[in-house]
Amino acid sequence: MVAADKQLLHALKEENTHLKEQNQDLKAEIDRLWQVIRALNKLQCNVEVLDANTDILSVILNILQATLEAVSSQDGSLLLLDDETDELVFVAVAGESHEDLTGYRIPSDAGIAGWIATNKEPALVPNVREDPRWLPTVDQWIGFKTTCLMGAPLEFGGRVLGVVEVVNPQEGKPFTEADLDILVLVSRLASFVLTCTEEATQ
Repeated sequence: MVAADKQLLHALKEENTHLKEQNQDLKAEIDRLWQVIRALNKLQCNVEVLDANTDILSVILNILQATLEAVSSQDGSLLLLDDETDELVFVAVAGESHEDLTGYRIPSDAGIAGWIATNKEPALVPNVREDPRWLPTVDQWIGFKTTCLMGAPLEFGGRVLGVVEVVNPQEGKPFTEADLDILVLVSRLASFVLTCTEEATQ
């Protein structure tokens, strides 16, 4: 085989490898989009069955589970704002610490969740221990180790309902801006569902 043929064969092999990698990335992206679609559909289904007999806690748990599915995580929480005490309450918690953390309260402006609620802005924190907003007392209370975190406000009509947080992605890689975009999208629909639930049960 002449040198030119060898070079051409090598180039073709490299191109084939590159195309395989692109196909794998594309498949992963499509799988991720389907995850998001399923999560949004699950939230939409909650709206369709709302009435005076709706179990609010069940809806909240469904919202949290849909959120976690959308961003490929197992650990997260949904905090609602208690206007009377001006505290954020861990109403729904998913993961190994759900029993210890459910019902836990923090000041409405404390920690990263408090910052999200106060500023009505999402947050992406690759390393919580390097963030001055981090509130380590929650981890200390439940014996958990949060490494990275992202959260978004639950807000509807200018009113802050609470915060949804997701921690420690399953694959061990830090959350990305794309993950945060998905979380914000889900949180907007979740806020609508919560508002509809509140109105339906009044």
